[in-house]
Amino acid sequence: MDTIKSVKGFKDFFGLDAEIFEAIEKTLFGVAEAYGYKRIILPVVEYTELFSRSVGEETDIVKKEMYTFTDKNERSLTLRPEMTASVARSYIENHFETYPTPFKVAYLGPCFRYENPQKGRYRGFYQFGVEAFGDDSPLLDAEVISLAFSALQKFNIKGLKVKINSIGCRKCRPNYRKALVDALTQHYDELCSDCKRRLETNPMRILDCKKESKELKDSLPKTIDYLRDECKDHFNAVTNYLISMNIPYEVDNTLVRGLDYYTRTVFEVISEDLGSQNALLGGGRYDYLIEELGGRPTPGVGFALGVERLIEILKAQKFTVKEKSIIYIAYQKSSITKAIKVAQTIRDAGFTVLVDTKCGNFKNQLERSAKRNAKFTIIIGESEIASNTLQIKNMATKEQKEIKEVELLNALKERQNA
Repeated sequence: MDTIKSVKGFKDFFGLDAEIFEAIEKTLFGVAEAYGYKRIILPVVEYTELFSRSVGEETDIVKKEMYTFTDKNERSLTLRPEMTASVARSYIENHFETYPTPFKVAYLGPCFRYENPQKGRYRGFYQFGVEAFGDDSPLLDAEVISLAFSALQKFNIKGLKVKINSIGCRKCRPNYRKALVDALTQHYDELCSDCKRRLETNPMRILDCKKESKELKDSLPKTIDYLRDECKDHFNAVTNYLISMNIPYEVDNTLVRGLDYYTRTVFEVISEDLGSQNALLGGGRYDYLIEELGGRPTPGVGFALGVERLIEILKAQKFTVKEKSIIYIAYQKSSITKAIKVAQTIRDAGFTVLVDTKCGNFKNQLERSAKRNAKFTIIIGESEIASNTLQIKNMATKEQKEIKEVELLNALKERQNA
């Protein structure tokens, strides 16, 4: 009988990958908490309309990449391809507008896109992000960027820089769209088939297309030249705040991000040490998203990063995770009840404990302890039970010492810190 394998583009996490995943989760939520963000946990499945209305009908995500199905009540459901839209839906549905503003949340969870799997990019992937609603201050934009930048610094990633642009608001867009269409029409024959369609439906998406040349994109009109004064002032304030925060940045006039809900500020954090695939995370402002999903007009800003890509980068940079010390318990069969009680006492004190389930002679148990990389082995035999003592062996130095049972926790703590 053939074995069943994982679905293409989906990944198991174990060993170093799982340890780095855990370290990433702990670090990112720690930084987010320091900025006042609280965790939100969201459902994996949403109504398809949520993403078609928010992400955009003409985006590759909606047209080509979503995992969409019909349930038993003939409703169209989708495994979420990204999480900002889900947070926005939750904001409206749960009346989070009644909370103090800005309303700040952070999340980490699985997302799904049917695209070509690559190293660090999967069809089933994990996304971490933050969203802040209810404030259109440029200081909030800069704070979100600062949070993203600070989080990546925690992993000692070198060469960090922010790429930033402003794509304006509803009032800026018509004039820019006309100028962009006029310029692109002159290059119509050079465009890929998707971009020829986008020229009619959503020309700004062409700036995000990987098939079009950098030379073509650089020759096109710049969004920043078509900003009305209010949007220009907002962008200038954001970059001034970045300067005051000592965050290096450069303006990238071709940066628009791949989702339709963005307005004004868009950004990516890159590492100049990573070559061409240097983007680590991306985000921006989306002041119309809540309104377009049926809520009251509410500004918002946030970012998201792919956890798998970050894991690959950290592995390449020899990122190490501090292992928690293991305490192993070896015992004679007649001492099993005492071994179980000692193990629970140590676990309750916060230690990681493995009880040898095979038992057998002490030599074999010590060998199994060594294979588990235990730091200490506690040995319990009939003589130890009779005298209310324990043997504690340092597996690295081979030093073995008898201690009173009541002294065990203090002895372990002293040896852990030694």
